[in-house]
Amino acid sequence: MDNPWNTHYHYFDQKKHPPAATLRNAIALSQKLQINPQNRLAVDLGCGNGVDTFALLQDKWNVLAIDKQNEALLRIKENTPDTYKQQLQLRLNSFENIDTLPDSQLINATFSLPFCHPDHFDTLWAIIISSITEKGIFSGHFFGTNDAWSSNPEMTFHTEKQIKTMFNRFDLIHCKEIEKQGKTISGKEKYWHVFHIVAQKK
Repeated sequence: MDNPWNTHYHYFDQKKHPPAATLRNAIALSQKLQINPQNRLAVDLGCGNGVDTFALLQDKWNVLAIDKQNEALLRIKENTPDTYKQQLQLRLNSFENIDTLPDSQLINATFSLPFCHPDHFDTLWAIIISSITEKGIFSGHFFGTNDAWSSNPEMTFHTEKQIKTMFNRFDLIHCKEIEKQGKTISGKEKYWHVFHIVAQKK
């Protein structure tokens, strides 16, 4: 049976989707901070099809792209122009097995963190928090408890109160909670409950 993520990557290859709005907002915020180019390290957690990774490379970030699917990393490696290859590191790892991250000025997690097993989420989040430097930025998404997938015991879901507690060491630059009926990549109907976050560490 084909890996369902292959279908996901193929879909995005065909659609040429732009980077996530949360990441675009985070990049705009980082540009105002005038970070020293030598210190511009971003981590793309669950980098998937690489759209966000490429956006960061184009903005002159050094990027550590992490994914548990080797197929994803191979696609990024193959599709990265030579101009950007020295800026890029690739790491094959699942969220559950991440035990450290480098000091980073930006951590991006577009629709990926909900797929961390709940038994490991708190540990992963503590690692993320500690690796973001002072004034550093987080951009990403979390699924709310009303999401149609919330009965999946392998995934992690949050309430608004939990989200605010998680970001108590940050200024929430953008925090939008959206609930709506929609579709998955495969076209199936689904009720979405998603928190869209951009935050800056105090």
